[in-house]
Amino acid sequence: MNRTSPARRMLVRLAGLALAASIMPAAAVDATRPDQKSDLVFVYIHGFGGAKKRPRFCANLQAFLDDAKLSNRIINYEWDSVRIEVLKAGASWKEAEDRADEEAVGFASTVLDRLERAQTPYVLLGFSIGSRVLLRALDHSNGKLDHLRGVYFLGSAMTRDTTLDKARLPPGLKISNYHSPRWDIVHQTSFSFMNRVAAGGLRGFEDADIFENYAVSCTHTHKGIGVHIDYSQLAVAIAYMSLYKEGLVLDGRSGINIATPVGDGDLWWNKVWRVPCHIDGTLQTVEIEQNNMVAEYFRALLIEPDGGRKRIARGSNMHAVLKEINAVRPDSAAVEREVNQ
Repeated sequence: MNRTSPARRMLVRLAGLALAASIMPAAAVDATRPDQKSDLVFVYIHGFGGAKKRPRFCANLQAFLDDAKLSNRIINYEWDSVRIEVLKAGASWKEAEDRADEEAVGFASTVLDRLERAQTPYVLLGFSIGSRVLLRALDHSNGKLDHLRGVYFLGSAMTRDTTLDKARLPPGLKISNYHSPRWDIVHQTSFSFMNRVAAGGLRGFEDADIFENYAVSCTHTHKGIGVHIDYSQLAVAIAYMSLYKEGLVLDGRSGINIATPVGDGDLWWNKVWRVPCHIDGTLQTVEIEQNNMVAEYFRALLIEPDGGRKRIARGSNMHAVLKEINAVRPDSAAVEREVNQ
């Protein structure tokens, strides 16, 4: 088989970055006004491989918050997840599932209960088998999570027929599930070998009442060929979305845009959010995508009735892009009524 040399792969990546830089607008100023602050706490649970002291996702999230001059707390929940041994994959996988189920009880009492008692708003983020810990913890909650603001699964290592009692989630909240049907080799091979049903992190979850599925171009455990990188890059997009839902908007400006038809974007873009927007006097759904090479470059796409996709805004500040397209504020009490109408 003809393999690409490391030097050539680096050149390909540099060329891609140069291309992305050439189409990006001037950098936005990601800084909050003095009167803006947020108490939102980000809780992250890592996947396989033993306790993680400093996951890349948390490092990326912290860097974003620092740049925005925000002091939101990040909780990296360390737990002794199983290291999968190739020669004992079956036994290791079963042990990992059992340990995740056991860990969920402690997580619910030490993290969820404490945040609820303190009346602190928070979001939950679970990577790989860490999403199983989250789901089982939610199942123990009895639907009393008044301060839960969002749940995000990244490359979830659970079968796609997995679901949850809707009463366990706050009214109107769904789990955002980021799955990579093209580049998640771990789920394509190892997970599929151990399970007859595909992973939710590969094909998306079936229960649309509980999950909102978003296809991304991320690898599971490593940087991929060329420019494809892992789920940690989604930290920037999730931070933008979570803050926006809390009513905190980072100052910035969108880039110059000419409405342009675009392709499916399954190779170079991560689909991160579908948001209602006022366009030409009507309420329409717009899809927000994050560039696979540059984490802080976003575009807004209007999905037309015939399935066509048209870029209507772009820029390096998601909040500025949302303002450009007249996005409906998710924290408004009238949003759900307006969408239903």
